Amino acid sequence: MPIINEPLVYSEASLAKINEKMAGVGYSHLDWSAPELEDVRCEIRNHYRDVQRLQCVYCQGAIMHRSAAGAPVEHIVPKSQYLSFMFEPKNLCVICPDCNEYKGAQEVLMQPVMVAPRVNYPTSSNAFRIVHPHYDEYEDHIMRHNRVYVDRSVKGGYTIFLCNLNRFYRRFGRCDEFVNDVALVERSERFYDEGRVDI
Repeated sequence: MPIINEPLVYSEASLAKINEKMAGVGYSHLDWSAPELEDVRCEIRNHYRDVQRLQCVYCQGAIMHRSAAGAPVEHIVPKSQYLSFMFEPKNLCVICPDCNEYKGAQEVLMQPVMVAPRVNYPTSSNAFRIVHPHYDEYEDHIMRHNRVYVDRSVKGGYTIFLCNLNRFYRRFGRCDEFVNDVALVERSERFYDEGRVDI
């Protein structure tokens, strides 16, 4: 089952604010931070905090329960490139600040639209280069043990790369935390020998 199986259903008050903002002159992705949309952002953040059980959809690490900075709202398809999806519930989730910094506004669609804006949000996992929390089963694409991530698919590998999920290992190297983890070594060997790991 995907991490998110309950996309947000906006309240009437939030829908009214969103529609008003979208109808405004000069509407752009910068309007996301508008003070009058603070309640909308809170509604989005709180919904996905609950559905995700305070877990980042990319690294599976903890996100903050209260701090907005510790649980940034993620636009899976970047709002700066696809303005029409800025408030699309299936384009939203919450992630940890590090994944937010690393992923940024990177292109995630398999076939990006360069000329005309895309009208409908993709409804299939196959449309995305990364593990999509509304469509994909995380474990089908990424094997995680403590702070080590191994790709189980091309999509998993791209997600690991884009979000720099092995950032702990990159920073500290092959330290005792990894070398002495017998379960991790056994899982890694089984994955590379057999191409699968029992989770």
